[in-house]
Amino acid sequence: MRLNENFRISFPRQKVYISRDHNWAFSAWEIGRLRGDIKPGATVIHIDGHVDYLDPMIEIEEIITEEYAITVGSSLGIAEFIIPAQKTGTIENVLMISNDGVDITGTPVERAYSLNHYEQAFRRKWFKQTEGKSVILDLDLDFFNLNYQDLGCNPILLPETLIRQQLINIKDYMWDWDMVTVALSPDYCGGLEVSEYLLDLFLDVFQLNKSEAIPW
Repeated sequence: MRLNENFRISFPRQKVYISRDHNWAFSAWEIGRLRGDIKPGATVIHIDGHVDYLDPMIEIEEIITEEYAITVGSSLGIAEFIIPAQKTGTIENVLMISNDGVDITGTPVERAYSLNHYEQAFRRKWFKQTEGKSVILDLDLDFFNLNYQDLGCNPILLPETLIRQQLINIKDYMWDWDMVTVALSPDYCGGLEVSEYLLDLFLDVFQLNKSEAIPW
């Protein structure tokens, strides 16, 4: 695979959408709503090395076609995709697992700082908040790199066994995901090779065959 800036693959039957950069999650969520895979007012569980909660620099009209959803996604910055989806009504609640040092006090976002913190402090509360709603897993693979400050180099990854276990926990023991979006973020994972390695781990744990992927 060539992870150029427009790299996007999907597994429509499993409702999994993968892209190089995270701004495309906006497009995927809108497409999911248009196809009836998720209901408006969905909850996003955002698992990421970064908060990614910025206002968009563009005005967005009502999303009524998949083509327009992709056009808008291509115009967003890599951290601008959550708030636009809240403005369209596709997303309502945002629950976040991120150790990013950015202060999001005053925003309508609840955050755990690790998967363990989520388990200990938020699991029961968040389940109650999502009853009756579509729930989306939004995963950035840079979550598994402890040094995302050095762009494209010097990654500090968790051991493979721990990455696999965390992916298994995310897949099997959190929610019955209505939709999954994954950002590869090679600049923040430690480079293209590391990003492809993490993608292969994700595909293996989620039992997805790369040869069956469809561009979107």
